[in-house]
Amino acid sequence: MKLEDWFNLFYFKILSDFGFDERKDVEAAKLMHELAKNKLLDKSVLAEKISGKDVAIIGGAVDSAINAEVVITAGKAIGRWLKICNIIPDVHVTDIEESTDILVKLQDMGTILVLHAHGDNMDRIRDVIPKLRSFVGTTQHKPFNKIYNFGGFTDGDRAAIIAKEFNAKKIILHGFHFHSIGVKGKKLMWAKKILEFEGIL
Repeated sequence: MKLEDWFNLFYFKILSDFGFDERKDVEAAKLMHELAKNKLLDKSVLAEKISGKDVAIIGGAVDSAINAEVVITAGKAIGRWLKICNIIPDVHVTDIEESTDILVKLQDMGTILVLHAHGDNMDRIRDVIPKLRSFVGTTQHKPFNKIYNFGGFTDGDRAAIIAKEFNAKKIILHGFHFHSIGVKGKKLMWAKKILEFEGIL
C-alpha cells in the first residue's frame, strides 16, 4: 500500500472513527525504536521469505490446517493455529496482545516476528522487547529508521498487505470472518475495506 493512500484514505479516518490519539501512535513508535535499537531487522528478511511464494494468512477464525509454502499468522490467531496443527509459522504479525511466552517460543523456533507499535500497546512494548532478540518493527504513523509502515489496521489485514508488499505469488486468507459487533465489528469493517482496496479480498 502506498503511504499516501494509507494516510489519506484510511489512517486519519480510523483515528476519527475510534477517537485514537495520533500523538500516542508517534510516541509508541519512538518507544519501540529506543528499546529495540540493534534488534530491529531490515525488511529484506520479509522479502527473502515471501517473494514468489504461495502465502497463507491465518486469521482469528481459523479452524483447520492449510498447506502453503509460507504461513503468516496474525495476532491472537496463533493460539488457535498451534492447537490445530502445531505448525510453526514462517512469519507472525502482531500488535503484541498474545502472551510473551508465545512470542519467545516463536522466535526460538525461527519465526520472523513483525511487531506493531500503536498508542494503546506501549506497556506491552516495554515488557516484551527486552525479552526478544530481533524483530521487524512497524507503525501506523510515519516510518523511520527500520520502523516500517506497510499499511493495514488489524493484524490480519496488515499481514496480508505485507504478503502483497513483498510480492507473494498467491495470497490465501484462511480463518478470516468479518462479522462481529461493537468495537471488534468496527475494526473488522475497516480491515475488510483495506483488503478490498488492495485487491486481496
